[in-house]
Amino acid sequence: MLVADATSTGGPAMVGQISVDIAPYGVADIGMLVVDGWRGQGLGTVLLDAAITWASAAGAHKMALEAWPHNTAALELYRRAGFKEEGRKRRHYRRRNGELWDSVLMGRPLP
Repeated sequence: MLVADATSTGGPAMVGQISVDIAPYGVADIGMLVVDGWRGQGLGTVLLDAAITWASAAGAHKMALEAWPHNTAALELYRRAGFKEEGRKRRHYRRRNGELWDSVLMGRPLP
């Protein structure tokens, strides 16, 4: 896990994080968040680039993730980083209010 810390700027201790879990078959699954108010400032790009570098050095051959289809900013960030849509999970996640949400499956080969 990589964490973005803003305490040196007087901000909160954690403003973003990305976790990377490399499966035995070589795919690095990632999950990322950036705290509201810190989005759109390049922090997601820095976290994602660091995770790609780390996963490549750790021997992963691919990175994979899921994102909400309505999170257009995240989808664009992932596309700029070389991720491609590989599929969807339809009506897969039940939210607290009972709604069923899709997720977008994305992947990116590593060097």
